[in-house]
Amino acid sequence: MHSEGEGDDPVLTTHALVPVGAGATDIGQREHNEDHILLRPELGLFLLADGAGGHNAGNVASALATTTVANLFETTAATLAERPEVDAFGLWTVARRLSSAIHRANADIIDIAKRSSKYQGMGTTLVALAFSPGGDVLHIAHVGDSRCYRLRAGEIEAMTTDHSLLVDVLEAHPDVDDALLERTPAHAVTRALGMEESLRVPVRTVRALAGDVYLLCSDGLTDVLDDDMLGILLTEHRTPDALARGLIDAALGAQAQDNIAVVVVECQQTDVPPRRRPSPRSEPPRAMRGAMSSAPEIIIVGVETHVVPSQSADPLQLDALGLLARLRPPVGGPRVAKYAQCGRCGQPLEKPGASCPTCGHENPA
Repeated sequence: MHSEGEGDDPVLTTHALVPVGAGATDIGQREHNEDHILLRPELGLFLLADGAGGHNAGNVASALATTTVANLFETTAATLAERPEVDAFGLWTVARRLSSAIHRANADIIDIAKRSSKYQGMGTTLVALAFSPGGDVLHIAHVGDSRCYRLRAGEIEAMTTDHSLLVDVLEAHPDVDDALLERTPAHAVTRALGMEESLRVPVRTVRALAGDVYLLCSDGLTDVLDDDMLGILLTEHRTPDALARGLIDAALGAQAQDNIAVVVVECQQTDVPPRRRPSPRSEPPRAMRGAMSSAPEIIIVGVETHVVPSQSADPLQLDALGLLARLRPPVGGPRVAKYAQCGRCGQPLEKPGASCPTCGHENPA
């Protein structure tokens, strides 16, 4: 979980904020609308999910994900008031609550898929906003490539990073052969709800300011409108409802092919001081203390690769995905040589003995 620096200390806010949101979806050029949104301002919760799985399965996954998260927020609303904003481990209570709800949604989707063959292989992305009771602290969680943007003082900023194959390439093996990337699916998502029981949910905690505008959107919007255009559209002085409709109209005007989903949330200032719940000292519990020499400093966790829908990738794409997977070192063990690499410059190769596209070295088979 990430929190912005001291300059964004949420305790400095002197007035409570109220999130005012609106949203809409559009089927685009698809036969089914698998995007789903859910706005629960009374819970400080705003959700957007982009389902996948074919037929009606994607719609089931996205609707189930948003409903499950909202249900958990409802059932824990009473106990939330009794807990501190930041716990003894230095973790925000609402952030843990949001992550827990998304994990529950993941488990529910997997359970439904196991019990019904027509829903096997369904999954969904999810991006969520959860505001503190005072509205001045915001927690942003996402899984997949549905995004969150923030417009502040006329400047737009991406608040999430896609869980996509291209981002994985940038992080793990940026020198991979371009010919291999050309054969990979253009919008391959590497993390989604419903794919596996073990899920990682990034949660970012930021200070919200009066006048901030947050945008949640599916890739049906960002495929046809770049960040600059999103910023221009969001700076128009209109209500969240009008902004959401304007964004979808702009995407349709740009010939969007995919489903489009948009949620726009504006932070409006009130005259009420923010409610504060005392937080414990940020000192770890006794069980977590000890000599530094006896504590592990690095833990490595791995993930699997899935293709959804299961028959959606052609043989060339599947082969490219397999090659990329082999470039990843095994989890929990020593690093090994890549699947194939140039003996002179180390550039990854498609197969042993291939000529290096970078330095031209003829590698032995």
